[in-house]
Amino acid sequence: MEIREWDSVYHKSYEDILSSIGNVRGIFVAYNSNIDAVKHIGAEDIEHLLMNVDISEVREKVFEYPRQIDSPSDLVARLIIAMRDGKAAEVPTNTTDIHDWLTDHLVFDSARMGGQAGIISNLLASLGVEKVITYVPWLSEEQAEYFVDSENLLFPVVENGELVLKHPKEAFDPDNSPKVNWILEFSKGMEVKFAGEHFVIPRDNRLIISSRPKWIRIEMDPELYERIPQLQADINGAILAGYQMIREEYEDGSTYMDYVEKAVSVIEELKEGNPDIRIHVEFTSIQNKVIRTAILNHIVRKHVHSLGLDTVEVANALNVLGFEELAYSVINKGENAIISLYEGAVKLLRDLKLERVHIHSLGFYICLVSKDCPVSVEDHRNALLFGSTVAAAKASLGEILSLESTESGLKVPVSDEGHRELEKLEKHLVRSGMSSMEDFENGCICTPWYDAIIVPTKVVSEPVATVGIGDAISAASFVGFLSKLK
Repeated sequence: MEIREWDSVYHKSYEDILSSIGNVRGIFVAYNSNIDAVKHIGAEDIEHLLMNVDISEVREKVFEYPRQIDSPSDLVARLIIAMRDGKAAEVPTNTTDIHDWLTDHLVFDSARMGGQAGIISNLLASLGVEKVITYVPWLSEEQAEYFVDSENLLFPVVENGELVLKHPKEAFDPDNSPKVNWILEFSKGMEVKFAGEHFVIPRDNRLIISSRPKWIRIEMDPELYERIPQLQADINGAILAGYQMIREEYEDGSTYMDYVEKAVSVIEELKEGNPDIRIHVEFTSIQNKVIRTAILNHIVRKHVHSLGLDTVEVANALNVLGFEELAYSVINKGENAIISLYEGAVKLLRDLKLERVHIHSLGFYICLVSKDCPVSVEDHRNALLFGSTVAAAKASLGEILSLESTESGLKVPVSDEGHRELEKLEKHLVRSGMSSMEDFENGCICTPWYDAIIVPTKVVSEPVATVGIGDAISAASFVGFLSKLK
């Protein structure tokens, strides 16, 4: 299908999901929410940072690839790597010293809602989903101020033994402290000189310095946990994120498995309230392989229906699931990278026993669906194109304030590069007998083992912001999917 034909399909798909989105009663969203201190890094900023670290130490750190930020040298090294590769990354820090050092050397441009669950909650509330029930274990007064003022955005609390839904601004714990992440954004085309090297940033992207204070726990108050099934009348879907903040060991002697078990128990309580609920986990960059493995094997496998990932996260997941060679091929960006990405999606669908895997890559989406999924491939395609439109609007505007504002995403062109990448995959699937040319052209492929929806996406050439775009893609597409459940 030519790009101009995809534009027509986009318009029809968008209108279709608009007509069905009212079928979604509500969505439960947890766990991670924080305040993002956003700084756009310019040439002068990187020069200033380099002047305040040991260059030889940073050079060594670039080679070592630190998976946790414990020092300014770690931070600058990961920033150099992200800029050089043009790749988004999220790296944890367990010390407030990094926040203090950044505050001393950079002035952030703005502060906004951060964290997957926080971003998704605000988006869904603005899209007009009937009820968005958000849960953050560490909700503070300052954090509550970053949730949108919307009557459909609610927070569950227990008062006098009863489950009550209130706006977050009425439900915070005054004893909680805010969690602050730094978002260091950088732009395509900026030249960087470092230790005798010279490179040009290939893509707009960002480095997230994710604070992990000792008091962070992915858990739920026992009183609330017992009453989760009571939400059954209010929700028919759940989006869960933030598991990357689980630590291997805690000061009280507990371990990651204690918190993994708690996470699974919450999922079981959600299912008890509504056996037909669909649960989506939004994956992210998880540096710790032990935690990454535990999340996939013990939380995602068999317990959830849907998984959302970007290309890097697909490679990371495949790596710990025993598909190292395929993971390398996905991340290597070679001629056959998109074929490897597709094959990786097949592995994830089967190995994790999922109903749905949604991979969002720059310029295209690949979504694989089990044969027993009650939503048709055409409805899935419409949901994905709706998600692409919403994400394009967010990238253009910076934030979504209403469902009506998402229509602006239709004006964003379909990616030429993404369309060309899909042509490579088309040749492979047609040659191997997995798809006819006609089916691939329509973006809907039915195999004996699974269905595949493969579509080119809208890409904003100069986005106002990049943080939260992946969350918007997954959340809006998942809502579109829920709206079509019979």
